[in-house]
Amino acid sequence: MTSFKALFKQMFGQKRRYADLVLLLQVFAVLFLLVMAKSNFVYLNIDKNSNWLDYILSAGMITTPVADVIFLGLLCWQNEKINLSQTWQLAPISSVKIWLTNMFSSFVECIYIFIIQVVLGFLVAMADNLSHHLPLLHAMIDSKFNWSDFSPVIEFLLFLSGLVLVIFTFVSFANFLTRAIVDQLPFNNNILIKLFVMALIVIIAVLIAGKLNDQITTMYLRHLAKENDLFGVSTTEYFAGAIVLGAIDSYLISKLVEPKIVSR
Repeated sequence: MTSFKALFKQMFGQKRRYADLVLLLQVFAVLFLLVMAKSNFVYLNIDKNSNWLDYILSAGMITTPVADVIFLGLLCWQNEKINLSQTWQLAPISSVKIWLTNMFSSFVECIYIFIIQVVLGFLVAMADNLSHHLPLLHAMIDSKFNWSDFSPVIEFLLFLSGLVLVIFTFVSFANFLTRAIVDQLPFNNNILIKLFVMALIVIIAVLIAGKLNDQITTMYLRHLAKENDLFGVSTTEYFAGAIVLGAIDSYLISKLVEPKIVSR
């Protein structure tokens, strides 16, 4: 029986190549923006008196969200390759556990690239701060932090975590349900039919999610809100959505998808 640790290690190692690739591409993107900034400072939104560390910091802030979106897309693609891979299904472990390991390894992969980006950004920011002779580092060391200082950061990290999880589970949901529906069609299916069915599923799901969000937000503001904390409501919705979609995904892969994979 394959252990969770062994399976996770294999999946994480496979996906880490995408993280390294995205980080490398981001470095090239930063260098490209630095070259462009020599002739047009509008690209980095800084003045001409800034030094090269200012350029790097600004370019990093611009490219990081783009790199993260690309990386998230690559992970979603890799997740579904693993979910429907005959090779991975040959592992002596249930398909549901493979799916759970797949989702968890991708989530940890997001933490991996996030930590690298934060550490590099912090180092550049500190170097930039010292280049301007600003005592930010000493001020941080001498400061006395309390829970209220860290609370917004933790809330933001929870928001990102919930968002990533609901994206992963929704992509699997759309993929599994599309496969289940297309396999029941009486005529020969092709990629165009699969894309059409998936597009319908995504549109319907987004409309339903939008209606639910409106109802939950209205209920919160009318009956529960002591203060306007819609950010926290969205975080709760993301985690709840990830749990519900995860349960549906587990059912679909065990009852509808797994038999099709095994029979091939």
